[in-house]
Amino acid sequence: MVSEFHLVHLLLSFEETEEQKLLRQTVGSLASKFDDEYWRKRDSDGEFPREYFEALARDGWFNLNVPAELGGTALGMVDTSIVMNEVAKKSGMAASDIIMAICVFAIQTIKSFASEPLRSRLLKDLAMGKHVMSFCLTEPSAGVNTLDITTTATREGDGFVINGGKIWITLAHEATLMNVVTRTTPKDRATRRTDGLTLFLVETNNLRHGEIRKKRIEDLSMRSLGSNEVFFDNVYVPSENILGKLDKGWELLPALLNAERISTASMSVGLGQLVLEKACDYAKSRHVFSRPIGSNQGIQFPLAKSKADLEGAWAITQRAAWEFDNSRDCAISANIAAYMGARAAFFASDRAIQTYGGLGFAKSSDIERHWRDSRLFRTGPVPEEMVLNFLGQRMLGLPRSY
Repeated sequence: MVSEFHLVHLLLSFEETEEQKLLRQTVGSLASKFDDEYWRKRDSDGEFPREYFEALARDGWFNLNVPAELGGTALGMVDTSIVMNEVAKKSGMAASDIIMAICVFAIQTIKSFASEPLRSRLLKDLAMGKHVMSFCLTEPSAGVNTLDITTTATREGDGFVINGGKIWITLAHEATLMNVVTRTTPKDRATRRTDGLTLFLVETNNLRHGEIRKKRIEDLSMRSLGSNEVFFDNVYVPSENILGKLDKGWELLPALLNAERISTASMSVGLGQLVLEKACDYAKSRHVFSRPIGSNQGIQFPLAKSKADLEGAWAITQRAAWEFDNSRDCAISANIAAYMGARAAFFASDRAIQTYGGLGFAKSSDIERHWRDSRLFRTGPVPEEMVLNFLGQRMLGLPRSY
């Protein structure tokens, strides 16, 4: 048995192993092949980065956390977060978000909650890049109040029929798999307030009947991945595609959402490191009044603060990932990581624009793109105000504020 002392030592040791350093080096090398011009164009035209996605699949990066018995490398959230962090550091948010879509929303979810033979079949296909996954949770009228969703799944024969609409669903227009959160028992008939939700895995290319309609939203951030409205019209799903248990979907959501928060924090810190490095390079090379602008405290101090913020955010992200892998309650750490990471990335991006001056507003500098992308995770998938609500109640014992 591992001693408590050894567990604490592992938690407090932030030195990455040689294997983790190799992960960074290898995935960073792949990401670097897709340069700023590539991502600038994908942002401009809103097209899915197909070449990059296929390169990830070809080099085995979607096999990262697939179980060993299915041919995967069986790595955990700590290693997956390192990969997402490094990709964001090299290529930005969209490049890293694709890894979250496959390795976290798809593989982590399916290996944890899907039944056989669905589990084995889909995990093997996902590892080969045969699927894109989207997580269909948010609804226009419910917002962050998941218990108020109105998308329904009603029994029909040996399965269920889904009707309703979702919004702000990333990659829905490309998705061949959808994790759809539905209400299977009306709120007023549920035994407990949190009962009545069920998660279904919808295979969009294999519908028995019904239609899924998608409408792209012209949005601000990560335009190459796309946000969508999604409408389910009498979509049949077999019972074996239930994730977890019928009416007990609420019990699955903490694990999914904590993994998502760790992922967004990893991406945010990586993006912050990217823009900070760009800003520092510019501050050293740009001369005004016969001196580099980086020698001015008005430039240097905010960049130094950004570095401190990013280091702190990464430390709590590592802790949350470690807790996740060791089956400990990581909700507090994951929420703090998401909050700190998003704010650190945004302020680093904002200071990068200020450092670049007018050039920071030019698309050719890529700073404005990273600035737009960095703003996302302060609002979604969880608004920072809801994180503060959670921390106020859970950590400070304060009354519920909403």
